[in-house]
Amino acid sequence: MSENNRDLMPYNLYLLDNHILAQNIDGHIVDIGTFEKEGAGFHWEVDGNATKGEFYESAEAVLEDISRQLSFLFLDGQFTSLPDLSEKYSSERLASAPRREIKLHELRDDDEATVR
Repeated sequence: MSENNRDLMPYNLYLLDNHILAQNIDGHIVDIGTFEKEGAGFHWEVDGNATKGEFYESAEAVLEDISRQLSFLFLDGQFTSLPDLSEKYSSERLASAPRREIKLHELRDDDEATVR
């Protein structure tokens, strides 16, 4: 089945308090990793899948790279297994944090073999 025929699930990614946060359509927030500024650049690491990057010039570049590395199955699993932190991170705090909206296909063609 083509990805074009599948629903896209929206998420927001945030960088706040040296954490990478993900928010789903229900407003739940989970902490999926860390980011830090070292010298002139940023580096990041997503927990649970050993995905990381370094030497990014801006928080926006970090978010762009992270968004390319995430799959629906991984992110959906994080919302299932990690505690909801939405009470800790108010909408006012999130509003001032670097943010990127992403949309992930519920299943990619290469994910189908994983769930069969």
